[in-house]
Amino acid sequence: MRSESSQKPVSSSCTSDAEDPDQPNPCYQGKAVVLCLGNKYRKDDGVGLRVAQALGALPLGTGVFVEACQGVELSLLSRFQGAGRIVVVDAVKSGAEPGTVSCHQIALSERPLLSLPGIHAMQLHDAFDVARQTGLLTCPVTIIGIEPKDCGVGEELSPEVQDALPVLIRQVISKLS
Repeated sequence: MRSESSQKPVSSSCTSDAEDPDQPNPCYQGKAVVLCLGNKYRKDDGVGLRVAQALGALPLGTGVFVEACQGVELSLLSRFQGAGRIVVVDAVKSGAEPGTVSCHQIALSERPLLSLPGIHAMQLHDAFDVARQTGLLTCPVTIIGIEPKDCGVGEELSPEVQDALPVLIRQVISKLS
């Protein structure tokens, strides 16, 4: 599921004539793409969208594009084919203390994909596994997550996630240099 904000980058110095959002965007060739995920109506799950807003206000340079989306699906990932690197920002439940920032590198699995959950049950790592194994994405992919406290209905972040937002943003910026 994509939000309207996924149709155009939050920040960029390039416009594309490509009308089909499921086709590779030529502007992303060799560039860094920050894919910020979240649902602004699910409290801490909306943290990625807050990061996208903050990054959009910073001078990141012409080699960085920021996208804000509600979720990841394979057709969305095809837009990033040819990117130089992808940094994904999302709320990630790992059992750590709320507000804990973590960094994970998606590595190409040596084993073939033998089974996947139903396409509607696909998780973030499943989508990237398929994209990497099929050659759709060949660039490095880093997931920077923050442990949520509350993903219930509402637009506000928990104090723990709100307090860790600057740390999360600094971590994203560090992966771009």
